[in-house]
Amino acid sequence: MQTTNLPTGKLRYTLTNDYLFHIVFQNNPKALLGLWASLLHMHPEEIRSVEVLNPIEYGKTPIDKEFILDLKVMLNDNRILNFEVQVMDENNWSDRSLSYACRTFDQLKSGQSYLDIKPVYHIGFLDYDLKGITPEFYATYKLLNVKNHEIYSDKFVLAVVNLNQIDKATEEDHKYGIDHWARLFKADTWEAIKKMAQENEYISSAAETMFESSQDASLRHFMEGVEEARRLRRG
Repeated sequence: MQTTNLPTGKLRYTLTNDYLFHIVFQNNPKALLGLWASLLHMHPEEIRSVEVLNPIEYGKTPIDKEFILDLKVMLNDNRILNFEVQVMDENNWSDRSLSYACRTFDQLKSGQSYLDIKPVYHIGFLDYDLKGITPEFYATYKLLNVKNHEIYSDKFVLAVVNLNQIDKATEEDHKYGIDHWARLFKADTWEAIKKMAQENEYISSAAETMFESSQDASLRHFMEGVEEARRLRRG
């Protein structure tokens, strides 16, 4: 689909809607490849394979407390990537991200060597500032020595993309287009998305799936369920 075929006006649901986010990146390998290449400072052609490890079973209610709308991906058969969106500050992100990452890191089966553990990256797109942490657009955390800052392990990485701090994107963030993806998550008009899509073929592909998903009444029902659950939590 050409970007000129995208509609105009306000989006009913933005990409910060957990259900829409999962649909787009589960169903569109090109968009998923482009996003992860950006976040990991890679070129898309370096990604040989990408596999979604926890695909959604469409039709399952997103407001079930057991329904987790994160996205777990195997990249090039040698890294496990966990990615989720959180727009409401529930004062638990540090513990939540550590818990998710640790569960993913505990991946060995009986008889396997610890050397077989695949690196784990847990990346969150947050729409708020973390309390007690200096605001930053794209922050990456590793296990390190607190005295000399030597890295203890490269296999356990936590990262945060702060959608409220896009203006703090560094030159490196711009180089890999991470700020462009962040703006796509924040975009609330088709005009804004169309402009970004014209400049980036991977974002264009994501925009196509966003539009197609928005035309499906059954999918919209579950996207609305996510929004309603948020309204209830806000009180």
